[in-house]
Amino acid sequence: MRTAAPGLTWAHHGADGGDFLAAALTHGVPHPPGAPTYLLFLSAAVALLPQAPARAGNLLSATAAALAVALLTDLARRALSNTAGRVRHAAALAAGLTWATSPGLWSQATITEAYALNALAVVLILWLAWRWQEATNAGRSGRGWLIAGGLAFGLGLGVHLTVALLLPGLLIWLWGRCDRREWMAALATALAGMTTHACLPWAARETPPVNWGDPSTPAGFWWLVSAAIYRPLVFGLPLAELPRRLAAWAAEAGRQFGAGPWGLILALVGLWQMEPQARRWWRMTVLIAAAYTAYGIGYRSVDSHIYLIPAWAMACLWLGQGIAWLAARTVAWRPADSGRGVVIAAVLLAVGLPAAALGRWWADMDLSRDHEAEDFLAAIWEAAAPAAVILVGGDQATFALWYGRYGLGQRPDLTPVNVHLYDFPWYQAALLRHHPHLAAFMGDKTPVPVEEFVIEAARRGPLYRADALAGFKTGLHEEPAGVLMRLWSP
Repeated sequence: MRTAAPGLTWAHHGADGGDFLAAALTHGVPHPPGAPTYLLFLSAAVALLPQAPARAGNLLSATAAALAVALLTDLARRALSNTAGRVRHAAALAAGLTWATSPGLWSQATITEAYALNALAVVLILWLAWRWQEATNAGRSGRGWLIAGGLAFGLGLGVHLTVALLLPGLLIWLWGRCDRREWMAALATALAGMTTHACLPWAARETPPVNWGDPSTPAGFWWLVSAAIYRPLVFGLPLAELPRRLAAWAAEAGRQFGAGPWGLILALVGLWQMEPQARRWWRMTVLIAAAYTAYGIGYRSVDSHIYLIPAWAMACLWLGQGIAWLAARTVAWRPADSGRGVVIAAVLLAVGLPAAALGRWWADMDLSRDHEAEDFLAAIWEAAAPAAVILVGGDQATFALWYGRYGLGQRPDLTPVNVHLYDFPWYQAALLRHHPHLAAFMGDKTPVPVEEFVIEAARRGPLYRADALAGFKTGLHEEPAGVLMRLWSP
C-alpha cells in the first residue's frame, strides 16, 4: 500500500486499469475474457472508497497480493514439516517475503489489474490442495478441502483464464487418491464458481458504454469469455524471436529472488533436494512452473512476463526448501554450532534476500507520486473544445478517457472514439446509444467505414486525436492543441 499509485496509472503495463474501472463504475463489461470475478471484487472495492475509485482498485491489488504472500508463506511452512521448528519458520518466511519483494508480484500489487488477485487464486488453490492431503494423511475426510478447492478454481477462472494452467499439476497431485464422489464434488463446485460469468450478459442487457463483445447474445458471450480477439497471441511468438524471448526470460528469472543470483541458486538447490523427499509435490510445482513459463514465453505481447508470476511463486517454494537444506548442511559441517547458529543463518537469509530486493527495486516499484495518467486526463479536459470528438487508438489513451468520461462523468460533452474498435458492431452500437449525435456522422443502420466517419467528424465539428493512432492515417491537417492534436479537412 505504501508504494501503490494514488490514482489511475499506466505504470507496470497497467493501462487496462482504466477499462476495468470504467466497467466497474458503469456496471459494464471489460475487455476479454471479461474477468467477472475480478470485476465483482473491484466493484466492491470502489463501493467502499467511492471518492477515489482508482485508489480503491490499487489497494485491492495490494490486499490481494499481501494475502497471496501470507498463504504462500504458510504453504511453505507446511511443506517443510520435516524441518526443525525455527529453521522451518525462517525458511517459510524467506519464501513468502522474497515473493512479496520480487518485481513481478510487487509491480502488480500497486496498480488496478487482475494479476494480483490471480496470484491469490493460484496460491489459494494450492494451499487447499495441500490441506486436503494433510486431512487424508491424518485419516480424516478431505472432501471439504476439495470442495473449497473446486470453488476457488471456478472463481479463479473468472479472474484470469490462465488459472487453467494449474490443471496438469493438480491432476498429478490428486490422481489415484480421490474417489468418484470427491471428483464430482470438486467439479460441481468449480462449475458453481464459474457462475460469476453470468454477470456479464446481465450487465450487457443494460447496454453500458463499456460493453466489450455485447455478451447479451450467445455469440457475443463466447467471443468475450474465450478471448477470441487475443487468441492469435497465444503461442503466437515467431520462432525467429524465440532466442530473444528466452534470454529475456532468463534475465527476468534473475531479477526475482533478491538483488543477486544467490536466491535463484538456493531455489534451484531446493528443487533438486525436493525431488527424492516429496516426489508428487515436486512434480506438481514443476508442472505448474513449466506451464506458466511456456505460456509466458510463447505469448506474443510486450507484457507477457506478467504471466510468469505464479511460476516465481513455485520457485519461492523451492527457495524455502533450499534454505532448509543449507541449514541442514551447516549442522553437518559444524555440529558443535548446530543450535543457535543455524537459526541465525536461516533468519539472516529470510531477512537478507527480501531486504536486498527492497533496496534494489523500491525506486522502480514506488508509484506513490505517479500522476501521469490523471494529469493527461486533466490536460485533455482543458484542451478540448466543447462537444468535440476525440480519436484514440492505444490502450492508455482509450481506457483513461473511458474512465474519466464514462466512469467519473467528467466532460460529458466529449465523445471518445477508438479507431481500431470502430469496425466491431458491438462498439458501433455502444457509440450510437451513448452518443446519439454520431448518427449524423456514422449513419443509422449501416455505419460508414471509419475513414469516412473521421472525415465527416472533421467537417461537422471539433475533432482531435489523443495519441498516435498506430497504423491508422486520417489524411487530415493537424496542429497541436495542448496535449491533443486538432484535425481539420483541407
